[in-house]
Amino acid sequence: MPEKIATVPTGPKDETPISGVTTENPDFFCLLTEAGSRLEAAAKAAGKPVVLSHISVGDGGGESVTPDVSVVALVQEVYRRPIDTLSQDETDINICWAHIVIPASEGGWWIREFGVWAQPLDDGEPVLYAYGNHAPYYKLKSSVGQATTHELSVPIILSGTADVRILVADAGYASRQEVQQLSRIVEALRHPQEAFWTLKSPVEEGGTLDLPEDLAYLPGEHLIDLFWNGLICAPGQQYEEIPAPENASVSASLRLLFAAPAGSEFRIVIRPYSIQPRLV
Repeated sequence: MPEKIATVPTGPKDETPISGVTTENPDFFCLLTEAGSRLEAAAKAAGKPVVLSHISVGDGGGESVTPDVSVVALVQEVYRRPIDTLSQDETDINICWAHIVIPASEGGWWIREFGVWAQPLDDGEPVLYAYGNHAPYYKLKSSVGQATTHELSVPIILSGTADVRILVADAGYASRQEVQQLSRIVEALRHPQEAFWTLKSPVEEGGTLDLPEDLAYLPGEHLIDLFWNGLICAPGQQYEEIPAPENASVSASLRLLFAAPAGSEFRIVIRPYSIQPRLV
């Protein structure tokens, strides 16, 4: 069976350099193990999914390691954790990323290797599904005077021939990607949407007023201020919100409760709301 291989980022570094840490090396990658391949085949034959549940890290027994498909365990495991979060690769739909964040309270050891573990189909021990090497990194423990976490993101290649599912812990840490995405969402919520436009065609009383392109609002949340020729319009008296169309959560039009001739000038302010891309 052809090897499944993906490159692995080295991850963040402690603020204080530590002697012996490799900072530049292109030879870090992750392989599907033979045990993982056998598990995929058995799961497919049984009509069951492969469930990935944990990621472990090890110190390689004090030496750098080279991933090999025949391994069934880490050289020397030092820490294991349920998968915290999952995200889709931005450029390849066949790759997803499993993330763990090792908390500040854990550490005092080197990370040179990692493994992705799958649940057994029936009774038995967890299966080392994928194995990779890691740029040598010393994970500090808060008790030595510095509090550092370490995020590890592992690419999982989905072959399309097996049903692979990833079990994410109910309680976990946010990955760096999620924090950055959340930061963008929060920043977007700081700024209202606003637009000015002039009617090219009249709108009759009870007619539909379409908003300018790329503007939308969440109906029922009273997020709109509408102005006509400089005068503020009263909701329920001069206009009404229109429910979102089927299979949508936002609306892009209003119902005018008065006649607006061509040439009327409108201004709308849509206060920020929480309809933002989901964290993946």
